[in-house]
Amino acid sequence: MNHSEVVDSQALAKYLLGELSPELREEYEEHFFSCPECSLELSTAAEFLAASRQILGEAPVPELKAAYVRPPRARFSWLNPWLAGPVFAGVLALIAYQNLVTIPRFERSAAPQVLPMFSLITANTRGEGGRVFSVAPGQPFGVYLDVPVEKAYSVYLLRLESPAGSSPLRSLSAAEAQKTQVITLHPDRQPGKYVIVISGLAEASANPSSATELARLEFTVAIKDSPGQNQAP
Repeated sequence: MNHSEVVDSQALAKYLLGELSPELREEYEEHFFSCPECSLELSTAAEFLAASRQILGEAPVPELKAAYVRPPRARFSWLNPWLAGPVFAGVLALIAYQNLVTIPRFERSAAPQVLPMFSLITANTRGEGGRVFSVAPGQPFGVYLDVPVEKAYSVYLLRLESPAGSSPLRSLSAAEAQKTQVITLHPDRQPGKYVIVISGLAEASANPSSATELARLEFTVAIKDSPGQNQAP
């Protein structure tokens, strides 16, 4: 998902409302983690929703006075209480809708999707054990990594080895491999050793099984205890 697709599809609003499919949600998350503009928009939207909830909960609703004397017409006379009242009421209705409908949906669906991020950029690619990433049960997380680019390869393959088995992550052109990659992983409830294997192909038409292994980024996933777990009744 590129930036134009995010804008055209209104992905930000749908993400906050939990209306994106799992596949599109994952694509959007990978995009905004690497796009400063979208990251800022998401942060601003979340802050606005939080502020709206606070305003609705703390600020009293002003009462419109029954008596009113119309002032002399001025250049901006349309900004008078005859219109300001309905407009302000509309704003309050919008905030109420956000507080009663939109924000609860945001809290139920969007909040759990704020991914913890970890870096494998300086990881020891051949070391034993690697790093330990602690996540909540069922919580996806993201990792940053750099591809060791070499002139001999035009295509790079990323594969994940996990307790659940081996699965491809993505393929990259030489140009794409120059950028820091953001990978979203879904360990579910399977702790243990994980490895992201990076391989290179000389040509795009070459058989993937002939790819040359370039790096192994090893890390361990630890699952945090759920709230209340292991507590005495």
